[in-house]
Amino acid sequence: MNLFLLPSWYPSPDSPLAGTFTQEQAQAIAELAPDIRVLVSLWGHADAVLSARSPWRWPQRLAWCLKQTRDQVRERNGVHETFNAKIHWSDRLPFGGVRQLVAVNRRNFRLAQQRFGKIDLIHAHVSYPGGYIASLLAQEHGIPYVLTEHMSPFPFPNLLCNGQPLPTIAQAFERAAASIAVSPSLADRIASFGYPRPVVIPNVVDERVFALGQPNSSKTVFFTLCGISEQKGIDHLLDAIALWNPPADQFEFRIGGDGPQRTAYQAKAQALGLADRVRWLGPVSRARAPALFQDCHIFVMPSRHETFGVVYAEAIACGKPIIATRCGGPESIVNAINGRLVDVGDVPALAQVMRDMAANWHSYSPQAIRQNFEARFSRYAVVQQLCALYQQILKEK
Repeated sequence: MNLFLLPSWYPSPDSPLAGTFTQEQAQAIAELAPDIRVLVSLWGHADAVLSARSPWRWPQRLAWCLKQTRDQVRERNGVHETFNAKIHWSDRLPFGGVRQLVAVNRRNFRLAQQRFGKIDLIHAHVSYPGGYIASLLAQEHGIPYVLTEHMSPFPFPNLLCNGQPLPTIAQAFERAAASIAVSPSLADRIASFGYPRPVVIPNVVDERVFALGQPNSSKTVFFTLCGISEQKGIDHLLDAIALWNPPADQFEFRIGGDGPQRTAYQAKAQALGLADRVRWLGPVSRARAPALFQDCHIFVMPSRHETFGVVYAEAIACGKPIIATRCGGPESIVNAINGRLVDVGDVPALAQVMRDMAANWHSYSPQAIRQNFEARFSRYAVVQQLCALYQQILKEK
C-alpha cells in the first residue's frame, strides 16, 4: 500500500521540533508495517514561510528556495520524502493563503505516483492546511483520505469566524473517510461543531529512545519541558514553587525549552526569589530530551490547554510520575498508576500536589508506569490502531 502523508507541520532546519510527532509516527509506520510504503510531502514548511512579523528574513528565505533542487525524492529512516521548495505567506497579504501549498502538494503527489505507483490512501495531519489540501487531492484522484487533528486549542482563533471554524476546516472533516483526534477531549471539541466524532488514536512515543532511567541528583528534581509560552502555565508553576517554598539544598526545578515568554518568566522567577531553585536549561534537542527525563524524579507541566501533551507520554515512558492539569489531553494520559491532576490555574492545589509527590514519589513504580505507557502510547500500540483504520477505509472504498 502506498500511503501519502500530508503534514501541516513537520521538522525543518529552522524549526527542528515542529511536528516531530508526525515525523516519528511516519517512521514508526514505515518500520512496523512493512506492507505500507510511507511517502511524505514536504515543501520547506516553517523554513518557507514569509512572515509579516519578520520581513527581514524574507531575502534569506527566498534565496534558500531558489537554491533547492526541484522534484527531490529522498529516503530517511524508512520514509520516502518528496520535496519541492515552496515559499508561502499568509492570506492577509496579497496573493497569499493556501493556494501556494495546494500547488506544491499537487506536484509532490504526482512525483510520488511517478516514482512509486498509484497512491492508495492519503493521511493528512491537521485540518488546515493539510486536511483541506487532502480533500482536494482526494477528489481529484478518486482516493480516500484520513485526517488527524492536533490543534491546541481547536481551532486556532485565527481560523474561527463568528464562532465557527472556517469553511476550509469544515470541508476537511466532512469529506474525510475517517478522522482521528489525539485525545477524547479533542474528539468532543471537534464533534461539538457538528462534524462526525473522530476516532481517538494518540500520538506515538518511541519506547526505544524514551526508556527507564535513574536520576543522578542528590536533590529531588522536578522537570518541565515545553515551548515556553503562556499556554504551558510556567507562570503558575513558578507561583506554586514560591508558595511551597521548598529548601534549595533539597529540591531543584529544571525547565527546558525556549519560547516567547522565556525572558519574562526568568525575570518572574528572579522576582519571586527562586533563582537558587529554578534552573533554565534553554532549548532542548530531541536527542538530549530522553536523558533529561531519565535524570528527574517527577515531571510537571501545568498547561492551560493541551490536545494531547506528548511530553507527559515521554515522561511515563521513562517511568516518571507526572503532574498535569485538567486541560484536555492530560486527562487521557494521567491515571492512578502514573500521577496526579489539578485544575488549571489552581496554584495552591498545584503547590500541594507537588509537595505531596515530593514526599511520596518512591511509591510510584517505574516498571508499572512503563508497562502502562507501552500498552497505550508505544509505537506498536499506536501503529496497530492506525493500520486497522487504514484497512477498514480501503475495504469500504
